[in-house]
Amino acid sequence: MRFNFELCFVFVAGLALPLHASAWNPFGDEAVSEVALNKSELQKIKVNAGWAKGEDQPLIFEVTNGLKGPIQCSAANVELNDGKTVGKVFVPKFAIPGQTTRNASMLVVKGTMKSYALTCSCFKNKGSDTCVNPLK
Repeated sequence: MRFNFELCFVFVAGLALPLHASAWNPFGDEAVSEVALNKSELQKIKVNAGWAKGEDQPLIFEVTNGLKGPIQCSAANVELNDGKTVGKVFVPKFAIPGQTTRNASMLVVKGTMKSYALTCSCFKNKGSDTCVNPLK
C-alpha cells in the first residue's frame, strides 16, 4: 500500500505520559506488568499517519517498533482543525513485534486533522528495563 503522507510525525504528550498500568494482569504473574514506554523507548518508535493515495478516509497509522521487544497500542486520538477531538480504542490492542511495522486505522476525513497521538505500552519483567513478550 502506498501512502501519501501529508504530515510529519507530531510528537504529542499522550505518547510521552509516564503511566504505570496497575490493572488486572491476565498473565497471573506479578513479575510481569504492563508499563508506558519511557522517553528513550519512545525515541525508537516511529509513527507516520496519512491516507492511501486517492482516498479521503480512513486515516492510516504506520507504526514501526525499533525496540527489540514487542509493544502494543491501545488507542489513538486525533485533534481536528475545528478544535474537536476524535478517538478510537483498539480492541484488542494491536501488537507490534520488535523491529517490525504494523498499520492501524480510524475514520478521519483527509484535510481535517491537526495533530494525533497514539497510546502505546509494553510488558516488562519486574526490575527490568526491557520490553518482553509476556507469553514466553
